[in-house]
Amino acid sequence: CSKRPRESVRVPRQAAGRARRMIVLVVAAASSAAFTPALPLSRAPPALLRSPPPLLATSPAASDGRPTPLQRLKTATSSVAGFLDRRYFLVGVVTAVALAAAYPPLGRRGGPLRPERTVAWGATCGIFLLSGLNLPTSELARAAVSVRLHALIQGFNLLLIPLTTVLSCKALLAAGLLQPALRDGMVVMGLLPTTINMCVALSRSSGGDEAVAIFNAVLGNLLGVLLTPYLLLKLVGSAGALSAADTLQKLATRVLLPLLVGQLLRPPLQGAGVLAGRRKLLSRSSESLLLLIVYSTFCDTFLRGFGVPPATLAGLLAFVAGLHASHLWLAWQLGGLAGLRAKQRITLTLTATQKTLALGMPLLGVVFAGRPDLGLLCTPLLLQHPLQLLVGSLLSPRLKRIAAEEAP
Repeated sequence: CSKRPRESVRVPRQAAGRARRMIVLVVAAASSAAFTPALPLSRAPPALLRSPPPLLATSPAASDGRPTPLQRLKTATSSVAGFLDRRYFLVGVVTAVALAAAYPPLGRRGGPLRPERTVAWGATCGIFLLSGLNLPTSELARAAVSVRLHALIQGFNLLLIPLTTVLSCKALLAAGLLQPALRDGMVVMGLLPTTINMCVALSRSSGGDEAVAIFNAVLGNLLGVLLTPYLLLKLVGSAGALSAADTLQKLATRVLLPLLVGQLLRPPLQGAGVLAGRRKLLSRSSESLLLLIVYSTFCDTFLRGFGVPPATLAGLLAFVAGLHASHLWLAWQLGGLAGLRAKQRITLTLTATQKTLALGMPLLGVVFAGRPDLGLLCTPLLLQHPLQLLVGSLLSPRLKRIAAEEAP
């Protein structure tokens, strides 16, 4: 009986000894391996030279310098993403119209999205609040002294274009080639001021005077807020017995007040660095709110029916394109007759011939609320906006060369 406890103690001691000997052997082996010279690569076994197979095997054609299928897929994806980023609004308009056509009840008045609140108030106030944050008022002082150039731009944009548009539409209406609602839409588009962001971006990329473009974008839209609704009511009229006082009250609460709030918030936010590097984000946010207005408008339009055959729509596009081309030519010739330098002439051409969608769509929704053909009123403007962007982008390289040739 006395031997069993000693054997039970001896067994754990033997196991512990074996474990210690194994640890010593492992440490010795590791230490000797650390000081053992490595074999040359030429003498290494062939199996050790083989690298593990890649997760995605390359194509045999990759050795010829041609891209692999994976590389082609990455390139195509990057190209598509870049195109969508550069043409965000154009793609958004097409998507918004397609979604509205697919299921109009979702965005109609009184529908689940409640556009009479989310769009009429939320989107409209948001657009002008963001416009107030984006307007660089501190940079406009140095451009304010070019009074003659400002008069040319605003006179062309707010007087000459409406005049030529009204006369052209009157002739087409008398010939039976234009519907009254589309005539009203063309007149509405002609009465709108220039764009807020697009004319500045195109002037900069085309070698024009960016400061003058900024000044006239601000001046034109301030004049448009005050003058355009009055001219719309006088020349086109408004359904639903909407008085001028009601219109001005809605504009004051939905347009002027958010714009003023944005301007008041801009200096402290800019001083705190909140707006730094977020210009694109603010612009995309404004465009997204604008797309919501487009979507809601076309939901109501598709529920009532568009009322424009494809042939009529194609004819309207041709009319809008021809009128825009004639305005571009007239503005360029006017700049030459006025003796403007190339930079100022480019800014005149690109700023005076554009019409804003950011102000136009909210104004149309406010002034013509309740009119059953509101979608038709918006159609010329929705055609003009991508058209002027496309034409301006195509002209930009040529105009930039003209500005560079004149530069000292």
